[in-house]
Amino acid sequence: MAGVRYRDWHAKPGYWNDVVRHFDPDDLLLDVGCGSAWLADHFTSYVGVDADPATAGRVVRGDVARLPVAGGRFDAVVCKDVLEHVADARPVVREIARVLRPGGRVFVSVPDAQRWVWEDYTHVRPYPRVALRRLLTDEGLTVERIGHESVVRGVGIVSGWSPWHRRPWPFRLLARTRLARRNVWAVARR
Repeated sequence: MAGVRYRDWHAKPGYWNDVVRHFDPDDLLLDVGCGSAWLADHFTSYVGVDADPATAGRVVRGDVARLPVAGGRFDAVVCKDVLEHVADARPVVREIARVLRPGGRVFVSVPDAQRWVWEDYTHVRPYPRVALRRLLTDEGLTVERIGHESVVRGVGIVSGWSPWHRRPWPFRLLARTRLARRNVWAVARR
């Protein structure tokens, strides 16, 4: 039986607008742990960083705990499904704060502390909301919004059918319960 490569699990989701809606399309955006670099389709000024970049051009090879970019440069940073893979997330968040310009914003998404998280052997730890808020705050960022997002199987496909490319309201409601798979997300400002 052929397996699905890890990178293939994290292609452009049907709910991509749940991520990009927090930023202006003209923002200079840094995509930390960019994988397939699907966010490049939505921003005129995009830089991706990944340990194993799959695309050339605006993606550079680098360590997320030592970002190979100048400080205070970016209007926006996305760190989606990355922090759960590192042993110590503090240096990563510290680097994100370093590269953001004053007033710049970051979107972070990580798995909530639920049993399903451990089905992925690359996960080091999950994050309940309070832990993600404390991590961002302790590293000098101001959390503006924090919540849960549904990541049940099929949500990306169903969201792709929507003209808004957001999770439909039943999935957003489901994320408020502990009955379904969910991520914690936050938007914070430097």
